[in-house]
Amino acid sequence: GRLTAALCPQGESAEKKPKRREKLKRRGQAEGDQAQPEESGLGDGELQPPLHKKAKKRLKSSGGAEESGTVGLGKPSSALRDGEAAQSELTEEAREGAFSNFPLSKNTINLLKARGVTYLFPVQAKTFQPVYDGKDLIAQARTGTGKTFSFAVPLIEKLQSVTQDERRGRSPKVLVLVPTRELAIQVARDFKNLTKKLSVACFYGGTPYKAQFDLLKIGIDILVGTPGRINDHIQNSKLDLSNVKHVVLDEVDHMLDMGFAEQVEEILGFAYKKGSENNPQTLLFSATCPHWVYDVAKKYMKDEYEQIDLIGKKTQRTATTVEHLAIQCRSSQRAEVLGDIIQVYSGSRGRTIIFCETKKEANELALNSSLKQDAQSLHGDIPQKQREVTLKGFRNGVFEVLIATNVAARGLDIPEVDLVIQCSPPKDVDSYIHRSGRTGRAGRTGICICFYQRREEDLLKQVEQKAGITFKRIGVPSATDIIKASSNDAKK
Repeated sequence: GRLTAALCPQGESAEKKPKRREKLKRRGQAEGDQAQPEESGLGDGELQPPLHKKAKKRLKSSGGAEESGTVGLGKPSSALRDGEAAQSELTEEAREGAFSNFPLSKNTINLLKARGVTYLFPVQAKTFQPVYDGKDLIAQARTGTGKTFSFAVPLIEKLQSVTQDERRGRSPKVLVLVPTRELAIQVARDFKNLTKKLSVACFYGGTPYKAQFDLLKIGIDILVGTPGRINDHIQNSKLDLSNVKHVVLDEVDHMLDMGFAEQVEEILGFAYKKGSENNPQTLLFSATCPHWVYDVAKKYMKDEYEQIDLIGKKTQRTATTVEHLAIQCRSSQRAEVLGDIIQVYSGSRGRTIIFCETKKEANELALNSSLKQDAQSLHGDIPQKQREVTLKGFRNGVFEVLIATNVAARGLDIPEVDLVIQCSPPKDVDSYIHRSGRTGRAGRTGICICFYQRREEDLLKQVEQKAGITFKRIGVPSATDIIKASSNDAKK
């Protein structure tokens, strides 16, 4: 009674009280939605696409924003929880990816919904059946489209559909090889989010062996790891791959690019017997498919394998939700203008990744006083523990700017990055595709800005030609742009 008296000033009519209580209740729910921690480090394709600004305005003007519960970025609305798409253009996608189209258990559907996934994204919908049916597969899809779930969901369903082997010390049924530690952590996390019954382990270098030995003694169903550390365990006779039924090579082009080809060959040699019909199901996932990807396929896959290409040769290879801008700037002026660019294109709340060519350059930029925003660097010389702390801080918004070398160009899934800046045009186009793919993920729009010097004009044109994009040439932000951006931040 006292609470009601406090909430409802005297003189307010009795019929207004329930309305007011309802409003407060709704606001409480909305705030509860927004207070959800973001640390979970959602995986590829795990985020429900947030509404575009225009769509939000439309909803507001129709009086439906509060009713439908669309408060809080990236949170599924009540309508979405029922499997409806928030945007009209996603309706077809949502229909094709509806859970009812696939042999998904109620348990998996509940876990997917808990992650904010209300239907399977196109890459997941197209690959589900071939993976579930045990076919070998090469899947080529743009970065940021949900590749991890496209093999994790059907493999978990397949494994859980048979009687569980719960013996102590059992060897893995699924082996997932990835090029970087960060990607290993993310993929393992995605698997763990989808199953409570299966044991998932993640092995990568730079971490103690003892904890990994203990896991091997207990028994593992799904093993995710980097080639170096997996190979170490095989050589030490601690890891047995003879029972592996499914092998996934994720970011396979990058794995071979980074010089892991030999180690991958060695590892696969323990899981495959030449010409045997009982060889594991092989799944290759990659954003680009150079000729060596097909060489690997011929060597390990059955003669009849499925090929799914969601990119195509003639279409734009970068994510379609990214706007590509180019700024001509001398390297000596870069640090000075970076702060202004971030303020104008990302704002004080947005997340930005800056890619540099060298570790030295990354460290210098992170310490440069011209950069107004809080920034930290991420590269190969930083110890693994610190890299994980840095990434967690970036995910949780402790600092807004991550300055990284190529090590972070792939394999990191950091949701909702608003801006990617490249300090110079990359030497190869594939690396541009992966770098720009850090933004505009899972239905969001993003901006990618590339700095270039006059002598690098040809390199820029080469990227345009091969990636099938056109850079919009823009100048350094003017004082007016900066004032406008600051006032927008103040409004927010």
